[in-house]
Amino acid sequence: MKAIELERAGSPLKIVEKPKPHPRPDGVVIQMKAAPVLSYMQGVISGTLPYMLPPSPFTPGSDLIGTVDEVGSEVFDLEPGTLVHARPQIASRGFFRQADDILIGLTGMAPSSDRVQNTWPDGAYAEYTHYPVDCLTPLDRIAIVEPERLASLMFLAVPYGGFLSAELKLGETVIIGGATGNFGAHAVLVALAIGASRIIPIGRKTSILEKLKTLAPNRIFPVVLNGDVEKDTASMVTAADGFADCYLDITGGGGTEPVLASIRAIKNNGKALLMGALQEAIQIPYVEIMVRGLTIRGNFMYPPHAPAEISRMIEAGVIDLSVLDISKYPLIEAPAAVADATGKGGLSFNVLTDE
Repeated sequence: MKAIELERAGSPLKIVEKPKPHPRPDGVVIQMKAAPVLSYMQGVISGTLPYMLPPSPFTPGSDLIGTVDEVGSEVFDLEPGTLVHARPQIASRGFFRQADDILIGLTGMAPSSDRVQNTWPDGAYAEYTHYPVDCLTPLDRIAIVEPERLASLMFLAVPYGGFLSAELKLGETVIIGGATGNFGAHAVLVALAIGASRIIPIGRKTSILEKLKTLAPNRIFPVVLNGDVEKDTASMVTAADGFADCYLDITGGGGTEPVLASIRAIKNNGKALLMGALQEAIQIPYVEIMVRGLTIRGNFMYPPHAPAEISRMIEAGVIDLSVLDISKYPLIEAPAAVADATGKGGLSFNVLTDE
């Protein structure tokens, strides 16, 4: 079979021939149909982003859509031919909550992650992939949808995990930080599906924010940031027609000023969820947070049941995948797909396919 291989950070992606994997007892071999390309994957491959890659040459790529090809001896409830989504997060299964999570085909999350990475090193960019059964969600009820559109499950499930953590409710108002990136723009789709009455996407790319506005002009009120905390807070409060119930930050980079501005734009007893990738420390207004009863918490990824719930929203029509702008690349053009993905945002992204 053909697979994409990365020898180490900084080396070029290679197209190689490898034997088709055989499943571990708790594993499933999947024939890849579509694998989304992260906009920052080039930084992972080049080493610009200091991710904890597997120590040996491996196949990159996190999520994928594919069909079950072969199951391990301890997998009893998946049949060959089943369409599935494979999510990348896995950790050891003991009772001691070790910090050894990994994102398959992407990064370890702790110094002890190498134990899990050595067992599950290879990700989505191959004709056939091997994932733990715990990472799979059957998608037969929406199998009519093109695999490249279902690949957006990655971008939808992550912010959905944040909204679950924030307990976002029907009719509430939410500010979405980093809304011009892929995860932030898809968060707008999820917030619409959940029933948020007023959605405030914020960012600096006016053109993307204007496109998001067209999805639901009577519910989406974007704010273009200018870097002044007081002015940005005031703009958000105006757009929200009052203070917001919730703030979800999924910013990929940039300064911390929008975070403080957004925290100040949520109402008393409101919640702020941090899911982005800012490297700078945030100045927290201690007394203000205490007096106003604000909750600020981090949230990583999403619970295992999230992709199934997203798939039901797609089936019900409350998440419309026709609005996505997808560029397809065959697997053998993975280097070009990764390079072209750099800088993409909003609802526009690249996908590797089996064609």
